[in-house]
This record gives sequence, structure tokens and C-alpha cells, in this order.
Amino acid sequence: MRVLAQNVPGVSVIRSDVLLVNYTKLAEIRGGPLSIVGNLPFHVTSQILFTLADHARSIRTANVIMQKEVADRICAKPNTKKYGIPSVVFQLYADTKILFDLPPTAFFPRPNVMASCVSLDFEAAEERRNALDVDPRDLRNLTNLAFRYRRKMMGNSLAKLLQCHTTLIDELPAEYAKLRPEQIEPWEFVHLTQLFFGKKEFPKNFKLAWRGEFGRTVRD
Repeated sequence: MRVLAQNVPGVSVIRSDVLLVNYTKLAEIRGGPLSIVGNLPFHVTSQILFTLADHARSIRTANVIMQKEVADRICAKPNTKKYGIPSVVFQLYADTKILFDLPPTAFFPRPNVMASCVSLDFEAAEERRNALDVDPRDLRNLTNLAFRYRRKMMGNSLAKLLQCHTTLIDELPAEYAKLRPEQIEPWEFVHLTQLFFGKKEFPKNFKLAWRGEFGRTVRD
């Protein structure tokens, strides 16, 4: 990295934990949204991706290599087994696409699994994100609870949430109650969040909203 910084004009090397990088601040320093390219360590892929979601407003695109299983979940459509929390989050926050697959022989040391290069176009989804009108922490908590019991119907899986004094409704609407979470479109999770918690201004500065525990207050 030192050789790269010394020999390539315009390159700045930042030595930091990738999970602790403030991409919003980095974009301000660079004077505009970031374009991210990377080969993500498989054991922290999800944490890195959700960190990027936290800073979606400051990222133009991210073309990243990850385990194929994770890539398939991000791009999965409703009514499929791989559809889950990553599908909902990233299809709301970005246009997602698997660009190509990579065999284990493309890496050294060689992993035991296939990999994929995924495009996350955050800029293309800016209008969609601006229209969410929900606190991302509420959306994350509701989505996480729904998929925790993915074999159950939503009326049962969200029963605990209905018991919370902070929710605005006492009963799940009939059109959702008898559906399982994998049958619900990403935008419908936004609608459910609005029903439960109301429309809220999207926090301009928040950290790790998608990785907090259920009910945990996430610090700015």
C-alpha cells in the first residue's frame, strides 16, 4: 500500500477498519459521492454491506466481490427461498445486479465456495430512498422480526411488535396478516413500517442503523 501511495498520483491510502470508516465524512473530503470497488472478506461481508447502506447518500456505486450465496440473497425476488432481510434492504436502497460469477480458482488462497461481483447502484435509487419516509431503524427492526420467523404468517411473527406501546396500530391489516415474509415486496415492508411507527424524517446522521440489536438505541 505504501508503494501504491508513493507511485500513483492522486492516490491516498487510509489505514482503517473498513467497518469504522465514516463514508459520509470521506465523501465530504473528496468533494462528492464515492465509487467503491472491493473484494470483501467473506467473514465480514454482511457487516460491510450494511455499513454501506448506512451511508447510502454518500455513495454513488459499489462494485464488490462477495460470496455467491450472499449475492444471491441480495438480488433475490419475493416468493423465493433466498429472499430475506438483505433482499429487502438493498433493493430499497440501491439497484442491485450480479455482474458475473467467479470460481474458487480465481483466488489465492483458494476458497471452498463460488463468488460473485455485485453492482449496488445507490445513486440510481436516490429518489426511491427519499420517498421512504420511515426511520431506517424502525424498518430494520420490523423486517428483522418478520424474517426471524419466516415460516410463520405475519400476523403471528409481528405479534410481539403489536404489543409494544410505541406502535400506532393494535392489529395487523388483513392483507398482510396471512402472508409469510417472503411473499411481501420491499416497498410493502416500508408500508408496514409506516403503519406501525408512522412517517418519520430520515436521520441525516446515523450510524449502524441496520446492525443494531432489536430495540437498541443506535447512536449518531
